[in-house]
Amino acid sequence: MQTKKKKSRVWLWVVLAVVLTIVVGVVALTSVAKNAAKPVYTAYTIETGTVERTITGSGRLLAADTETLQLPGGVHVATVPVKAGDAIQAGDVIATLDVNSLRDLASSMSTELSTLDQQISTRSDVTQITAPVRGRVKYLPATIGSDVLSVIGEYGALALLSTDGKMQVVIETTADLALYSNVSVRWDGGKATGMLYEKTATGYLVTLTDKSTPYQVTAQVYDGDTLLGEGTLDIHAPVAVLATGGEITEITVKENSVIYANHKLFSIKNAPASASYNTSFSDRSEKAALYAQLLAYIQDPRVIAPVDGFINEVKITENTDVPAATASDGLTDALVLHTGGAVKLTIDADELDIDAVAIGQTANVTLDAYPGETFEATVTHISRIGEESGTITTYPVEVTLSYDERLLEGMNGSAIILTSKQENVPVLPVDMINEDSAGAYVTVKTASGAYERRDITTGLSDGTNAEVTSGLVAGDVIWYLDKTAALGVGGMNFGQNRTDSTQQDNTTKVGG
Repeated sequence: MQTKKKKSRVWLWVVLAVVLTIVVGVVALTSVAKNAAKPVYTAYTIETGTVERTITGSGRLLAADTETLQLPGGVHVATVPVKAGDAIQAGDVIATLDVNSLRDLASSMSTELSTLDQQISTRSDVTQITAPVRGRVKYLPATIGSDVLSVIGEYGALALLSTDGKMQVVIETTADLALYSNVSVRWDGGKATGMLYEKTATGYLVTLTDKSTPYQVTAQVYDGDTLLGEGTLDIHAPVAVLATGGEITEITVKENSVIYANHKLFSIKNAPASASYNTSFSDRSEKAALYAQLLAYIQDPRVIAPVDGFINEVKITENTDVPAATASDGLTDALVLHTGGAVKLTIDADELDIDAVAIGQTANVTLDAYPGETFEATVTHISRIGEESGTITTYPVEVTLSYDERLLEGMNGSAIILTSKQENVPVLPVDMINEDSAGAYVTVKTASGAYERRDITTGLSDGTNAEVTSGLVAGDVIWYLDKTAALGVGGMNFGQNRTDSTQQDNTTKVGG
């Protein structure tokens, strides 16, 4: 019996211990919950610093320049001692040409030049302007000694020809008249019989003979003794006589004279060359340049590299002819050289950043081939033609590095372009800035210990820190809600004096 009583007492004490533990735990949890409900603020002191905005992108190195060497089409290639990818120096032999084929091509070119020389030599110092069609001269503003372009600029033509023998006058009238019936056209000092040629929206177009009928004179139109209306006499089917320039030295016609097609109207000196002459002259210049190049290759049939670089493409083959030229200069692309070193890298800037990029901005380039090393570069080209990439449009931006013989075309790298920078300005981490419909703000503490709102404005931001342009200066202290110490805490009540809040005066600074 005594053993059973002892066991009962032991179990009683165990139960009491468990209950006591539970009570203590509940009390502790309740205390933790109450403390957790209190906002925990941390102080932060504003200091000056630097904020930079950058754009980052990746790409591959390309050569600074490309130069294409051309050879006369049809010439025979003897040797091509280089291949694509070979490095070359100025003065290296990169191809040789067959001398006999050069001589044959030069002989043919000499004959063509002689023919062109004959065509060019027929140009006269005086140009004849002839009538383009048969007609009657109705307007002749040009005079001897006049500058052709000045006359055309002021009057619209050197002369106007009536090509169908008719003048016209347009009148406004509400009268209902029969088309093709005769009317009387009268002007100061003359008259003629006219015809109602066409109905217009407001009246009629009347035609009459161009013989002795004046040009640009007011005339009245009568139906018997009834005045129908009046208008200005004009040419019914005019043709303008024009020229390209020069000085008028002779006029062989008068107003109202009838002339035939190709009849000489004017003589002009110092006129610009005709289109056919210009074409022949240009053709002659190109063939002369080609002929000179052929003669030079006859003297030395080697093709010499003009600059340092490397061979990017070989378009000719040994023991074959250079393909016939498609351009008028007679030359065909033979070898493509990349020169100036592999110093260009193009990255893509999206449409949200492209306005911040400008020619001349600095950039830092890192290359996979040289980890840990940075190469300085400058923005040298910005494309204004975008390329769609999903829902974003990107724009190619080219940066150029300084020449370095280690840089090879095709190396992969990244560029960081510095688009804007603010130094020695108040700086604040962006995650300490609150925003609502009224704008950006922070929390500060008053002398009485109350927390209150202070509105601020921000400037440049790099995504981590932001420049403060108003509302705070270096040395000001703000208080931000420490979410790590008070998880799940709601918003701040700026109207209350939160003296019951837990405070951590762990002042953080941003170095300047």
